[in-house]
Amino acid sequence: MKRILSFSLLFALFLTSLTNASDIQLEVTVDRNKVALGEALQLNLTFQGTQNISAPSIEKQDGFEAHYLGPSTMVSIVNGVVTSSITHVYTLVPLKTGTFTIGPFSVKTQGKTLTSKAITIEVVSAPSGGEDQQLTPGQALQESPLLKIDAEELKDRIFLILSAGKRKVYLNEIMPLTIKLYVNRLGVRDIQFPEIETNDFSIEKFRQPKQYREEFGGVLYDVIEFTTDMFAIKPGEFSLGPAKLKCNLVVRRQRQAQRRSPFDDDFFSGFFNDDVFSDFFGRYEAYPLELKSTELPITVLPLPLEGKPEGFDGALGNFQLNVSATPLEVKAGDPITLKMTVNGEGNFDSIKAPKLQSRDGFKVYDPQVKQNESEKIFEQVLIPESEKVMHIPQINFSFFNTKTEQYEVLTHNPIPIRVSKAEEVQVKLIELPLGLQIKLAQKEELGRDIIYLKSSPGRFKKIGRYLYQSLGFWCLQIFSFIIFLSIFLFNVRQQKLTADRRYARRLEAPAKARKGIKQIEKLLREGKTEAFFDTVFTTIREYLASRFHLPAGGITAITIEELAKEKSIASEVLDKIKMIFADCDMARYAPSQFSPKHLGDIFQGLKEIIDYLEKQKI
Repeated sequence: MKRILSFSLLFALFLTSLTNASDIQLEVTVDRNKVALGEALQLNLTFQGTQNISAPSIEKQDGFEAHYLGPSTMVSIVNGVVTSSITHVYTLVPLKTGTFTIGPFSVKTQGKTLTSKAITIEVVSAPSGGEDQQLTPGQALQESPLLKIDAEELKDRIFLILSAGKRKVYLNEIMPLTIKLYVNRLGVRDIQFPEIETNDFSIEKFRQPKQYREEFGGVLYDVIEFTTDMFAIKPGEFSLGPAKLKCNLVVRRQRQAQRRSPFDDDFFSGFFNDDVFSDFFGRYEAYPLELKSTELPITVLPLPLEGKPEGFDGALGNFQLNVSATPLEVKAGDPITLKMTVNGEGNFDSIKAPKLQSRDGFKVYDPQVKQNESEKIFEQVLIPESEKVMHIPQINFSFFNTKTEQYEVLTHNPIPIRVSKAEEVQVKLIELPLGLQIKLAQKEELGRDIIYLKSSPGRFKKIGRYLYQSLGFWCLQIFSFIIFLSIFLFNVRQQKLTADRRYARRLEAPAKARKGIKQIEKLLREGKTEAFFDTVFTTIREYLASRFHLPAGGITAITIEELAKEKSIASEVLDKIKMIFADCDMARYAPSQFSPKHLGDIFQGLKEIIDYLEKQKI
C-alpha cells in the first residue's frame, strides 16, 4: 500500500512538472474586505497549476504595509485529475482609514504574464463586525483597548517632531536638539534611539529620554522626549533631518466569529467552545515601524570680521574668567602654578587657554587641561628666571558672545609676586700635590682628563662560566615567551572581537543568558511575577538576538519561525520559544493567572532552550 501511495505521489508530481504555462492561473484573495485600523489583514496569492513560483515582491500598497509570512503548497488527485498549487501568504497592516484598492498584481512566469483582479478593502476606525457576529463570554473578556482606534489616520496617532533651539546660528555655536515621539492610545514597544544622518552638523549622544503626557492639537499624547546638543561645522543653508526612529507596533489579529449551534446554549458548552486558552502569541503581532520627522531648515552664519579682537581663538558662548596663582612668594627658578578657569555657557570644545600678555622673565610650560560640564580649567606652570620679576603679566581671554552677537574680551590684572634671589651653591676647590698634577697633565695629553678610582675589586667569577648555562636564564626566557604568546593571542582575539561583530555577539550571548537566569531564579524565589516575566522576556530576546546576530527589536513570531527553518532548529524547541513569548505577552494583561508551578516550568523551559542552542553548531 505504501509503495502504491508513493508511486501515485511521484506520478502526480511528474504530471505537475509537465504542466504548461497556459494552465497556470493566479488568484488573489483576502480573509475579509473590511478591517479596523490596528488589525492585521491576510492576503493570499495562489498560483494554480504549479509549485515552482517564488514569492512575488509586493511593493507598499496605498494605505497598507505588507509583510511576507511564507508559502503553502497543495497537491490533490480527484477522479484521476491531478492539481497542484502554491499560495504565498502576506500580512497587510492598515496605516489609515478609507477605501483602498489592492492590486491588480502581475507576475511573469515561463514567458507569460499572469494578472490578477483588484480587490477593494475598507479600513474603518473601529473593529469590524456584523450584526450576526456573536461574542462568547471568553471573547468578551479578551477584548483589548488596542482595538479601539478612533483616529482618522495612523500617522496622527504616532509621529515624530524634530526641533532645534535656534533656526539661525553661528558656526560652532552649541544649540539644543529635541526629538519627541507622540503616541496616542497605541501599543508600542522596542523603541530605539533616534538617528539623524548629516555631514553638516556634529551631534552629541542622546541623553536618557524623558516620558510624560502632553496635549497637542487638542489631543492628549504620551510623549517620549530625546534631547542632545549639536553645532554646525561649516556655514551655509542646510536642512537638518529627517530624524528616524524604529519601534514595533503591537496589533491584534482579527478572529473569525464562531457560529453557535442551537445545542450550545448551556454555559459549559459556550465556555469550552470559546478558545479561552488559545495561543496569546498568535492573537497579537508586533510589526516593525520606522517613523520619520520633517526636515528642519537651519541657517549657519560665519563669525563676523568686524570687531574681531587680536588673539581670538574661536571661543563661542557667554563665559566668565577666574584666575589664581600659588605660591606668590618664591625664589628664582622655583615654579608657580597659574590656574585659569573659564565657566559659563557655550561650546567648551572651542575654548583654548587664555594668553599671557607677555612672557618676559618667565619660563612658561604648556598648560594641563581639565573639562567639566560647565567649566574648563587650565593649570600652567611659570618659572621666574630672576628676582627682578615683580608680577605675573596681564591675562586676556576673548570670545564671541552668541547672545549679544558681539566680541568680548575678559582681562585679569597682573598678579603681584615676590621673587627672592636663589641661594648660591658653594664650591670648594682642593689643590692637588705637584706630582699628581704632573701625572694628570700627562694623562690629559693621552686624551683622558678623569681618573676613576675603584675601592674594591668586586665579586670574582670563574672564567669560562656563561650566563646561558644557568637555570635562571632559561626560566626567564621561557617565562618571557609565555608572556609574549599570551599578549599576542589576546591582541588577536581583541582584534577579532572588534572586526567581527557577529563573533563578538555570539560570545556574549551565553554570558548574558547566565546573568539573566540567575536574576530570574532570584525573582522566582521571591514570588515577583511581573518582574519575573519582564526578565524572562528580556533574557530570551537578547539571547536570540546575540546568538544569531539580529536586532533585539526584530525578534518576533515571524522572525523566529523563519530562523527555525533556516537554522534547522528542532520543532519542540521552536514550540517552547513561542510558548515563552506567548506567556510573557499574556502576563502583561493577566499576571495573576500563573501558578508557581507554571512559573517553574517556564524557567525550566528557558534553560532547556539555551542549553540546546549552545550545544548545536548553528
